[in-house]
Amino acid sequence: MASITDIIKEGLKYPFNDTRKVLILGLIFLISGLISLFTQYVVYDSMTLMVNASPYTSVNGMFASIPPSNSALIFLSWIVTFILFLFTSGYIYDVIKYAIDGRYELPDFGNIFAILKNGLRTLIVGIVYSIVPALIFILGLMLMVNEASGEAVNMFGLILLFVSFIVAIFIYLIEVIAISHMVENDSLKSAFQFSEIFDIISNMGWGRFIGALIFAFIVIAIISMFFGMIFGAISTGIGILFDSALVSTLVSSILTGLLLSPYISIALGRMFGSVYKEAISE
Repeated sequence: MASITDIIKEGLKYPFNDTRKVLILGLIFLISGLISLFTQYVVYDSMTLMVNASPYTSVNGMFASIPPSNSALIFLSWIVTFILFLFTSGYIYDVIKYAIDGRYELPDFGNIFAILKNGLRTLIVGIVYSIVPALIFILGLMLMVNEASGEAVNMFGLILLFVSFIVAIFIYLIEVIAISHMVENDSLKSAFQFSEIFDIISNMGWGRFIGALIFAFIVIAIISMFFGMIFGAISTGIGILFDSALVSTLVSSILTGLLLSPYISIALGRMFGSVYKEAISE
């Protein structure tokens, strides 16, 4: 039986088994990040045009002031970003599968359509599992901001917001096993076989299961903050050298997208798969 520490250590070392594939995934993250930056610029430009037109025209006229090329670029950017998101999610799906199967190499990028399909599966599971906390949050927010309802109702809304946060954390922990169960059985339906999912968690022990994932998140958060600070200092220094905030932002995006994001994603995926493997083997 592997200890929680062993699972975390192995997950942290795993990306170094093939740094070339880590960099390939990083290139996908980088392209997605740069497209997002470009989209933000186009959106900002479009909003500026709308604000400038607002004193002189109607709402329809404000939207008409946006060049068709801007609208097309925003739409195209969203589509490309969505596809890249599915690809990265699908690759982590394979990382989880390799962990469950006990394989030590990193997955290949060969079957792109299979990777996209698995990414879509993961997205669907994430959306379904987020419905309950999202509804609680929306209800709490509506009650909290409704001044006509009175202080008691507003306070109840605030409590619901807190409850939605707790529920979201709990459901996300369950979702980790649900996705791993889907990966093992190669079936979307398996992500919603709740009795089997809870049996798997019970087999490992709820305390050990929650402790393993929380420990994993803490370690990953520390690594992210540490390298985030280093990359931030590097990008700020280069930005000052070139006297350009844009250069600083680009350098930060390149370092984070190319190095940090793929490492964190692969390491976490490995840990998730290893936790699931430990649960079903006990």
